[in-house]
Amino acid sequence: MTATNDRYARHRPLLSDQGMRRLRSARVLLVGAGGLGCNVAMLLVRLGIATLIIRDPGVIDAPDLNRQVLYTPADLGRPKVEVARQRLHEINPDVELEVRQERITGSSRLPHADICFDCLDSFGARAALEAALQNAAEGSRTAGREAGDQNAAAAGGLPLIHGGAEGWFGQVSTLAPGGGGYRAVFGPGFDERAHQEAEGKPIMPHVVALVAAAQVAEFVRWCDAGTGAMLVGRILVIDGMHQQHEIITLQS
Repeated sequence: MTATNDRYARHRPLLSDQGMRRLRSARVLLVGAGGLGCNVAMLLVRLGIATLIIRDPGVIDAPDLNRQVLYTPADLGRPKVEVARQRLHEINPDVELEVRQERITGSSRLPHADICFDCLDSFGARAALEAALQNAAEGSRTAGREAGDQNAAAAGGLPLIHGGAEGWFGQVSTLAPGGGGYRAVFGPGFDERAHQEAEGKPIMPHVVALVAAAQVAEFVRWCDAGTGAMLVGRILVIDGMHQQHEIITLQS
């Protein structure tokens, strides 16, 4: 085997030139540095994105260690984002990391990004993220209209790659800008569930890894072909006990 200094040599041939350029220049916002977020972040920095922006308010607790692969027992009590930044920098020092120990609310001012990952564990947190993204998109449109920039004025926000896992099951879907949002995925019950308190739920570590891998696959499809190739209007359901996957088309 011929030696090479190109750390991306194994996946570069699998993407178009345009897709690889998009991947290498991507600014990715990842909200949630728990089980899903750790796995997603690790894969993204190995792929070689330009910038990874992480937001999470939490500190590392013992039950986190069964699935949050960036953390060890020596990290207990430390902010997740600080440990994540350290470990991810060790994996790929070429990726710029912007982290903040922060809980996203509907009024949060989000940093500039090209695409967003929902790696959250409650519907309330997802509702807050969706509101913040909508506010950011409206701000961009308003600024574009004031500046006479028709492209900015027509912008509809960021693609949002949703992932969720509980017990033996997980799901993945992509919310496209201008679409029906989380209510299109979860139905009218989303609003009621968004007001429920977050609670620790049983979860199998491999299910988290499966869901995170599917989320990153969505990102790779976006790099190569945009949102048209993603799970927009569909949801991937993963059964981690029986090794079954099913894609369900959502009602419009």
